[in-house]
Amino acid sequence: MSDEGTASPASSPHAQGQVLKAVAKTWPGFIAGAVEGRAHELIEDGRYGEAAAVVEEGMERFGPETVSQLLLAWCLYMAERYDEAIGWADRAAEEEPENADAHWLRASLLLELERRDEAVEALWAAVDLSPDDGRYYMQLAWTRHEDESFAVTRGLIEQALERAPEDVWVQYTAGRIFEHHLRHRRAQVQYERVLELEPGHVSARCDLAEVLQSRGRLSAGVRVAWETADLEDDESDPRAVYEAVLRRWSWRWFEWALRVALVLNVIDWIFPTPGLVGEVLAGAVVVGFAVGWVRAFSVLPKACRADVVGRRGHFAASALLSAVVLAGIAAVLVGEPSGLQHLGVLGALVGGYVLWIWRATGISGRAMFGGE
Repeated sequence: MSDEGTASPASSPHAQGQVLKAVAKTWPGFIAGAVEGRAHELIEDGRYGEAAAVVEEGMERFGPETVSQLLLAWCLYMAERYDEAIGWADRAAEEEPENADAHWLRASLLLELERRDEAVEALWAAVDLSPDDGRYYMQLAWTRHEDESFAVTRGLIEQALERAPEDVWVQYTAGRIFEHHLRHRRAQVQYERVLELEPGHVSARCDLAEVLQSRGRLSAGVRVAWETADLEDDESDPRAVYEAVLRRWSWRWFEWALRVALVLNVIDWIFPTPGLVGEVLAGAVVVGFAVGWVRAFSVLPKACRADVVGRRGHFAASALLSAVVLAGIAAVLVGEPSGLQHLGVLGALVGGYVLWIWRATGISGRAMFGGE
């Protein structure tokens, strides 16, 4: 006869497993909830590999039908175990063919595995199942934006924007695609929309600064980058962007001087300007350039003005070269150079453009001729 105060012996692990399997068979939702609940706790902590292990263990003990295969595929995807994840994603899409998320996840994995054509098919399946989801359209646009015609890509973007006007990721991705295709005005609109929805979006701020400068709004780009420079972000480097736009501010003036000089040299070569007209035109060019430079410099915040001048190797060199170019074209307009001299000026301007491209690619962190 046992004592009432004596605890009953614990059941063996095998017996526990049998009981849980019986529970899983009768109430599968009970087991699924327990396993997936623990997995979600780990997911919230960013421990995706451990979450995947929990789900895998649940499947081994109670059968794959008791736990979501889609959840396991997603955990493995987030843990960057793509080769393992794709098998589970395939099974999830086969077992839940009406689940758009299953096709979306499968497409994301196929993209990571560089199986682009299959990924596109999977994305179209997701779009067909959930035609009102703008994120699926945008994912499809992003997948094809490098190798598809812009007209097709733009159509997908517009459908995504129409369906998800408040989705930050959709708006930001649209901006990146427009920027890739050199539609800088539209890219600016999308980045500004992102900042309306999420003012602290650092990557959008950095990209907006770059796009503003691409559109010739040099000082506006510097201001945006300056306001962002001290923020932290995992996806971008705000301080590096600020450094780049400061240097680009200086060198872009040199490029504009080259552009004006190139056009005026060709015009004077074909239609020689009379002395007085040449003097007036030369004076107008120099004064106009100086006024534009002073105005752009003056609208910069005080801290930015100090930073622009502080990058002496860029500011001083670009200012000196710009002055040389303007002085040279003024001499061309005032004097009466021969055709050979015009040709020499043209060659010098081409050399200036080579120098500017070298500087610009260096500022952007790219090799001049596509090397590493």
